[in-house]
Amino acid sequence: MSDSVVASVPFPSLRLARAARDRLARAGFARNSIDIIRHDDAFSVAINTRPENKTRAERILTGSPLADDLRRTGESVTAAVNGNRGLALGLAALAGFALYGLTRRR
Repeated sequence: MSDSVVASVPFPSLRLARAARDRLARAGFARNSIDIIRHDDAFSVAINTRPENKTRAERILTGSPLADDLRRTGESVTAAVNGNRGLALGLAALAGFALYGLTRRR
Protein backbone atom coordinates (compact mmCIF):
# COMPACT_ATOMS: atom_id res chain seq x y z
CA MET A 1 0.00 0.00 0.00
CA SER A 2 1.56 3.26 -1.03
CA ASP A 3 -0.83 5.51 0.89
CA SER A 4 -1.04 3.52 4.13
CA VAL A 5 -0.54 4.56 7.73
CA VAL A 6 0.47 2.49 10.73
CA ALA A 7 -1.69 2.19 13.83
CA SER A 8 0.21 0.70 16.76
CA VAL A 9 -0.77 0.00 20.38
CA PRO A 10 1.45 -1.58 23.10
CA PHE A 11 0.38 -4.58 25.21
CA PRO A 12 2.02 -6.05 28.32
CA SER A 13 1.71 -9.70 27.24
CA LEU A 14 1.68 -11.84 24.13
CA ARG A 15 -1.77 -13.20 25.02
CA LEU A 16 -3.28 -9.70 25.01
CA ALA A 17 -1.51 -8.85 21.75
CA ARG A 18 -2.87 -11.99 20.08
CA ALA A 19 -6.37 -11.20 21.36
CA ALA A 20 -6.11 -7.71 19.84
CA ARG A 21 -4.92 -9.21 16.55
CA ASP A 22 -7.92 -11.56 16.55
CA ARG A 23 -10.30 -8.65 17.24
CA LEU A 24 -8.88 -6.80 14.25
CA ALA A 25 -9.24 -9.86 12.03
CA ARG A 26 -12.85 -10.38 13.13
CA ALA A 27 -13.54 -6.71 12.39
CA GLY A 28 -12.53 -7.28 8.76
CA PHE A 29 -8.90 -6.18 8.64
CA ALA A 30 -6.55 -8.37 6.60
CA ARG A 31 -4.48 -10.75 8.75
CA ASN A 32 -1.40 -10.22 6.59
CA SER A 33 -1.36 -6.50 7.44
CA ILE A 34 -1.34 -7.11 11.23
CA ASP A 35 2.03 -7.54 12.95
CA ILE A 36 2.97 -8.35 16.54
CA ILE A 37 6.29 -6.77 17.46
CA ARG A 38 8.25 -7.67 20.59
CA HIS A 39 9.84 -4.91 22.70
CA ASP A 40 11.76 -6.56 25.58
CA ASP A 41 8.98 -7.86 27.85
CA ALA A 42 6.15 -6.01 26.09
CA PHE A 43 4.51 -6.42 22.72
CA SER A 44 2.85 -4.05 20.29
CA VAL A 45 0.32 -4.73 17.58
CA ALA A 46 0.83 -2.72 14.41
CA ILE A 47 -1.46 -2.62 11.41
CA ASN A 48 -0.95 -1.03 8.02
CA THR A 49 -4.22 0.51 6.93
CA ARG A 50 -5.69 3.35 4.94
CA PRO A 51 -5.81 6.75 6.65
CA GLU A 52 -9.63 6.69 6.91
CA ASN A 53 -9.49 3.36 8.82
CA LYS A 54 -6.76 4.34 11.28
CA THR A 55 -9.10 5.63 14.01
CA ARG A 56 -11.30 2.53 13.68
CA ALA A 57 -8.27 0.24 14.01
CA GLU A 58 -6.99 2.13 17.06
CA ARG A 59 -10.45 1.98 18.65
CA ILE A 60 -10.54 -1.79 18.15
CA LEU A 61 -7.00 -2.19 19.49
CA THR A 62 -7.68 -0.17 22.63
CA GLY A 63 -11.14 -1.66 23.17
CA SER A 64 -11.99 -3.94 26.04
CA PRO A 65 -11.51 -7.66 25.38
CA LEU A 66 -14.24 -8.38 27.95
CA ALA A 67 -16.78 -6.32 26.01
CA ASP A 68 -15.77 -8.09 22.81
CA ASP A 69 -16.16 -11.51 24.46
CA LEU A 70 -19.57 -10.55 25.85
CA ARG A 71 -20.68 -9.33 22.43
CA ARG A 72 -19.58 -12.59 20.76
CA THR A 73 -21.27 -14.67 23.48
CA GLY A 74 -24.49 -12.70 23.06
CA GLU A 75 -24.41 -13.24 19.32
CA SER A 76 -23.91 -16.99 19.74
CA VAL A 77 -26.75 -17.21 22.28
CA THR A 78 -29.02 -15.29 19.93
CA ALA A 79 -28.14 -17.64 17.09
CA ALA A 80 -28.79 -20.69 19.30
CA VAL A 81 -32.18 -19.35 20.45
CA ASN A 82 -33.20 -18.50 16.89
CA GLY A 83 -32.16 -21.98 15.77
CA ASN A 84 -34.17 -23.72 18.53
CA ARG A 85 -37.27 -21.58 19.04
CA GLY A 86 -39.40 -24.43 20.35
CA LEU A 87 -36.85 -25.32 22.98
CA ALA A 88 -36.42 -21.66 23.96
CA LEU A 89 -40.18 -21.19 24.34
CA GLY A 90 -40.45 -24.38 26.39
CA LEU A 91 -37.66 -23.28 28.72
CA ALA A 92 -39.24 -19.84 29.11
CA ALA A 93 -42.60 -21.43 29.99
CA LEU A 94 -40.94 -23.77 32.47
CA ALA A 95 -39.14 -20.85 34.13
CA GLY A 96 -42.44 -18.95 34.30
CA PHE A 97 -44.20 -21.86 36.00
CA ALA A 98 -41.31 -22.22 38.46
CA LEU A 99 -41.41 -18.52 39.38
CA TYR A 100 -45.20 -18.62 39.72
CA GLY A 101 -44.97 -21.64 42.00
CA LEU A 102 -42.28 -20.03 44.16
CA THR A 103 -44.20 -16.76 44.57
CA ARG A 104 -47.49 -18.49 45.47
CA ARG A 105 -45.93 -20.76 48.09
CA ARG A 106 -46.82 -19.97 51.73
